[in-house]
Amino acid sequence: MICTPASTHGLSPLRTVQVLGHGSAGSAAHVRSLAEGLVARGVRATVCATPELEEIYDFTGAGARFVHVPPRTDPASVALLRSACWDADLVHAHGLRAGLRASTALRGLRSPRGGRRVPLVMTWHTKTHTEGARAGLVRLMERRVVRAAAVVLGACSDLVDRARERGARDARLAPVAIPRPRAAGPPSGTEDDDR
Repeated sequence: MICTPASTHGLSPLRTVQVLGHGSAGSAAHVRSLAEGLVARGVRATVCATPELEEIYDFTGAGARFVHVPPRTDPASVALLRSACWDADLVHAHGLRAGLRASTALRGLRSPRGGRRVPLVMTWHTKTHTEGARAGLVRLMERRVVRAAAVVLGACSDLVDRARERGARDARLAPVAIPRPRAAGPPSGTEDDDR
């Protein structure tokens, strides 16, 4: 018997929220690919990002719901993110700042199914390089986010080690596979067979 997250016994489909910050090309393409795969498996996916990222990566074209949430930590932006997450079964933040915003928005939020805390997964795509007083602030932010996350996925082993050093309960290596962009035409230097 093959089970899917879609409604097969009167249950509503699983709901996930993908949270992006400013969205580097790699993390935004990764979220587009995840959204497409989740929707294909019957999961309701919501992507929280800027309108510019929606325009470039077309999350709605992948079947996801799009919610404009500014990548800031002010109370209004956090309230928008919390509203987008209110019925989520899982929230997946991409990047440290997105993780900080998501962990703040999820504080005290309970899943409508079972009343448990909504789990946060954080994919750590790149390491922040800072020095001086700012480095201390980044360390505190890292510690807060990895401790709030149920699982931290690191794009490389250095990030997994760093997450464990900061107190992650569960840190795993998960190299990010980014799909090749769809070509608009034949690669340069080749002939088009349709001529």
